[in-house]
Amino acid sequence: MANGYGEIGYGYLVDKLKLSVSGYRLHAKVDAGVSAVRQQGDVVLVPASVAPSSDDPIDHLEFALKYQGVELEVLQAVCSNLAPDQIEYRLTASPNGKYIRTIAALFEKFTGQQLGARVISAPYVSLFDPKHYICGTDRFQKKFRVNFNGIGDLQFCPVIRRTHTLTDLLARDIFAELQAFVESVGGEENLDRALGWAYLDETRSSFAIEHELPSEDKSRRFVQLLKGAHEKRELSETYLTELQRSTIANPYLEAFAFRNEQNWLQQGGRLRASSVSYLPPPAAEVNPLMTALMNFANEKSDIDPLLKAFIVSFAFVFIHPFMDGNGRISRFLAHHSLCRSGKLEQGLILPISVAMAHHESRYLAALQSVSRPIRNLWNVTVIDEDKIHATFTGSANPYRYWDATDCMEFGVQMTHYALDTSLIKESEYLKRYDTVYARINSRFDIVDKDLHALIRMAYSNEGKLSVNRRKQYLHRVPPAVLDAIEAEVHAVFFSEE
Repeated sequence: MANGYGEIGYGYLVDKLKLSVSGYRLHAKVDAGVSAVRQQGDVVLVPASVAPSSDDPIDHLEFALKYQGVELEVLQAVCSNLAPDQIEYRLTASPNGKYIRTIAALFEKFTGQQLGARVISAPYVSLFDPKHYICGTDRFQKKFRVNFNGIGDLQFCPVIRRTHTLTDLLARDIFAELQAFVESVGGEENLDRALGWAYLDETRSSFAIEHELPSEDKSRRFVQLLKGAHEKRELSETYLTELQRSTIANPYLEAFAFRNEQNWLQQGGRLRASSVSYLPPPAAEVNPLMTALMNFANEKSDIDPLLKAFIVSFAFVFIHPFMDGNGRISRFLAHHSLCRSGKLEQGLILPISVAMAHHESRYLAALQSVSRPIRNLWNVTVIDEDKIHATFTGSANPYRYWDATDCMEFGVQMTHYALDTSLIKESEYLKRYDTVYARINSRFDIVDKDLHALIRMAYSNEGKLSVNRRKQYLHRVPPAVLDAIEAEVHAVFFSEE
């Protein structure tokens, strides 16, 4: 090989063509010590007899598609560096080859250039192998007999790898269990109480992730937004701007259209280039990307509703179409997508933001699995305390093509937590609370609001009322009644029996 024992496949192409991309998952290297292709961590070890035998980019592309998986961002960047006659030559030599046909079809899609027609007698070849990827709707390209079966079209096509973790998570029928929970609660009134808490806590948690404490009025409005998701409105710029204006308090940041200026996220402290942690796409890219995302969200899909919901949610926050309010809207969109899928019946909610608020470091890690590599494609210069100059240096569009696997694993795990902890445990808490209330109320005559307050206080202090609380109620509730409340709270909530 002309390039010796350096990287082959995607790595060779990135280096040879001087491509600026956010990365690729598997590296490939020739290893004289192996007799067959073998993966070791994130490296594919290849015997010399299998490696590309020339420096021809087509050789390395075919190798990469066969052994390193589908990396659409790199493929887009490489295609923009190929000449049509390079592909035509290989097609003439091997018109039925599945990898050259895939390259030809991608070349036309990515560049808009047309290659000569061919008579193809081979079966259709799928871009994504269902054994290794979550696939979406079949989209057949007849010219080269290629099936574009990604989770979206090539205007918007994040990739989800079919990992063991994700497969195990999706094997659980979370919606059947949610329905079983509804049936177990015991009556409409108890369900309404549990869901009422869930909506309110979902609201508070979504704001808490943004380090905000919503006012009572703002909480009420956001709860109504969550409930309004059951109306199943299609996503549009009008609808999303309505949501944005309903989630922020600063009138100067209210939006009536998607942003037309560069936004960025930064760590605390003084503004420095190194403190800018993420830059969403340039303003000129926002409308095309949001159109593609909204089309994906509004169309019926063959992928699991949970995966679609989190693709929409995470993609929205990566595009960051507004100057403020993106995080809250992104989490709302997961709920909205599940409502549109029909998996959440009228009034039901999976309080996913509550789960995320309890796992903020993992939420950040999921976001950074995509945002950090993209940040490396930007050159940033700080001009003033609140102004930067940012230049995108990427060779392709990582905002359309990103590996969503970590985000999906995290998102589905949060739905499990939302049901198991946020809903089921809260429902159990309400049942036990009612038991304590009924026992005390049947024995003693106490002002209702005092009884509710004392039960909550004793519960929050593991079955004990503090000395200060006893003094506070000294002239309203007899000490014997306070003792009884402590005893019942301890017995019902904290006793192992």
